[in-house]
Amino acid sequence: MIKKLLFLKSRILVVGLGLIGADTINSAGYTGSGIKVAVVDTGIDSSHAEFSGRTIYGKDFGGSTNGYADDENGHGTHVASIIGANKDAVGMRGVAYDSTLYSYRVANDSGSLTGVTSDSKRALLYNQHVSDNIKVSNNSWVTSGYATTYNESTLRSAYAQTISALRSAQQNGTVFVFATGNDGAVQARLFGSLPYKITELANEWLTVASVGSNLQETAYSNRCGVSADFCVTAPGGGDDRASDGIYGARADGTYSSWAEGDYVRLKGTSMAAPHVSGVVATTMQQFPSLT
Repeated sequence: MIKKLLFLKSRILVVGLGLIGADTINSAGYTGSGIKVAVVDTGIDSSHAEFSGRTIYGKDFGGSTNGYADDENGHGTHVASIIGANKDAVGMRGVAYDSTLYSYRVANDSGSLTGVTSDSKRALLYNQHVSDNIKVSNNSWVTSGYATTYNESTLRSAYAQTISALRSAQQNGTVFVFATGNDGAVQARLFGSLPYKITELANEWLTVASVGSNLQETAYSNRCGVSADFCVTAPGGGDDRASDGIYGARADGTYSSWAEGDYVRLKGTSMAAPHVSGVVATTMQQFPSLT
């Protein structure tokens, strides 16, 4: 049902807020208000003007020095801005600009994703989704491997705590959004395609591949592969980042060689996933009674 609604609301998810129908959705009064969105990433630079006047909630799972409301890497800030940057006629804006952002920082100060390196750490992260009553979880990160290379029993043994925490969050109302990865492979990376083997996770799960402004899947984007039943596409920037990248907030001191003031253009399925998370948030606001 959620995939059908995404199609009905946005037709096809293509480059730019205007082309995914964000103006139409927002003008109808659906801006993500009241929807808690977790950004599982490198943190969010809460001092950026795109989050001015907003309270960024969250928790640090990566053992960083400055905590969840900072971002020495910049990736999470860019992702968060695609979801929920302010609508203020300055810079850019998010798809669900009235959503409540939670920074679930899983990176340390150097940007290594230390908070998702074990079954127990991931379980802690996803159990927090239940504690905070998160409704949309954006996961613009990948691990090595593909679901097709593992049998179900191996995955259930290796990821027992993670699977239990993911399912508990889903039963509490969370929809998970995962990037497919940027290897140009025919399959989404392991976590993006996890419901192919762990089928009870599939109904509240979306995996996201990337298209550029030409509406074609990019060369870098992993395809949906076996995750096709729960996979969609969204704008992630074209193969030429400089001319067709997704414009978003730049955390202070990051991406210095690509900086456009306090903004930067990036490409990747990491940028595609938050477009979908934003649409899911507006859908949830519009249809609060849907499972």
